[in-house]
Amino acid sequence: MMKQRGVWIGALMAVAVTSIGTVALAEGKEGCKGKSAEARFQKADKNSDGFLTAAEVGDKKWARIKVADANSDAKVSLAEMQKAKADGKLKGKKGKKKKDKGSEA
Repeated sequence: MMKQRGVWIGALMAVAVTSIGTVALAEGKEGCKGKSAEARFQKADKNSDGFLTAAEVGDKKWARIKVADANSDAKVSLAEMQKAKADGKLKGKKGKKKKDKGSEA
């Protein structure tokens, strides 16, 4: 009876450790990857008007994101950013478009 109880306790501990490790790993991946696009946008939107401008993000970042300015008003909304990303217009930080995993030769 005692031996069987020890086996059950060991099994439960193994499940608990695995569960905790999985949750920690998932949180760690998010931490490494960073904030959501919306959170990054809101942080960059210094005056909280719902738009990013060259003055808010700086010349270097503006040079990257200005392709998202669909209506040419010198400011970019979150919706414009998301549309440009979906259309493949936004480039990565190093100036290269991200590779499409399905198009590798």
